[in-house]
Amino acid sequence: MATGGVGRRVRGVVCAVVAALSVSGCFAPSPPMFGDGSSVPEESARVALPVRPGADGDWALNDSASRLLGQGTTLARLGEKNGRSWRLTLPAEFALTSRRPGAPHSALTRDSAAVLVGGTDGRTGPSALAGVDLNQGRLTWQHPLPAGSRVSLHLGGTVVAAACHDGTCRLTSWNIGSGERRWSRTVAGPARVLDGCRADALGPAPGADDHCAPYVVTADHVARVDPDDGSLYRVPALRPPAGTVDRITVRAGRTVLVTAPTKGGCRATVLASGTDAGAGDRGWHRTFVWDQPQARRDPYTGCRWNRTLPLVVDHRMVLPDQKGALVVDAYFGTLRPAKRLAPGAYVVSDGSRAVVRTPGRVDRLLDAAPGDDRPVRPQGLGPGARSVGRGFWQDGRRLVLFGAGDEELWEGRSDCRAFADLHVGGTVHYCDGAELVTLRPVNKD
Repeated sequence: MATGGVGRRVRGVVCAVVAALSVSGCFAPSPPMFGDGSSVPEESARVALPVRPGADGDWALNDSASRLLGQGTTLARLGEKNGRSWRLTLPAEFALTSRRPGAPHSALTRDSAAVLVGGTDGRTGPSALAGVDLNQGRLTWQHPLPAGSRVSLHLGGTVVAAACHDGTCRLTSWNIGSGERRWSRTVAGPARVLDGCRADALGPAPGADDHCAPYVVTADHVARVDPDDGSLYRVPALRPPAGTVDRITVRAGRTVLVTAPTKGGCRATVLASGTDAGAGDRGWHRTFVWDQPQARRDPYTGCRWNRTLPLVVDHRMVLPDQKGALVVDAYFGTLRPAKRLAPGAYVVSDGSRAVVRTPGRVDRLLDAAPGDDRPVRPQGLGPGARSVGRGFWQDGRRLVLFGAGDEELWEGRSDCRAFADLHVGGTVHYCDGAELVTLRPVNKD
């Protein structure tokens, strides 16, 4: 039986397929991207700065997913390659001055949705909500809020406001796009309604399994609010600890509660629910004396406490214990050995890394082994330098792209807080006087 012709035909087909794949890009070299050690910046756009940043060089709202910049009474959307940019003057009630989502004069953003949270003189909480049409650049609806309201934005295109007074809580949901009311519900009995994805979360980003529904916390149970119809679903076998539950989140199937420190004694508790992952998993808890070295003393409790500081850094949770911060796995918690930092040390997020900061000492990586003195930042940068992302660092006005071995590939100056887009290869934006400049990666000649 002759097989040579068949073999040659098979090899010919294989070669043709490989050639086609090569032409289509399957085997083509990877596109340039910042952080690959060889790509350098090329200016791809320069436009008039649509929104001037605040006095510290940053904006109250800078959301890369929706491409929104906002500060004061100006809100703008940066245009994409084939997209539309716009600039909107906001009413004073919706001026953007707060970076705390859900607070008065802030914005709630998620994916391609944005809701503005208003504020007025004489009120400590939000005064109203306003929907933003991201395509047309206009406010499409507004709703006033009762005093003491707390608001949350979540998956499914809804925003929920909750106001608790005289032993009852009233929750109302609206469609983000149309502003149409979807449902209202009254919860009887003393309760708190918490937003586990933003204002009351443990970290800046929700867990992968958290759909950002609000939670109703009472003295004896915790319930998740269904954003579709307002139904309440109790978290099984989770009884809140003594004290005021102040923060909540969902991490890898566990609902985690943290109480505010007590007045005078500063005692706090973190409690994590059990899961269905294994028989007998009843969760974990830890009570400690709250002390955040980087925070000022709260005038009411007398504790060094700032509820806006994150307690979750990457996959770990940091419990600010007076004896020294405890670093635990966000899922296993105290079920596994914890790492205790020296008194006065605390953990901060620096780009994608967790950094231990101790007054009077050089910063070090949280994962560094004993005796590992590798610098946290590239050589030549000061202690205040921050990672912009993908090899870019900003040190004051100095903006630098580093390659392998801390080689400087490019240097410029920025008059604002530079920021990166979450696109393939990445782009970096910085301010040159009254202009916003966009850099894209290109291959170094």
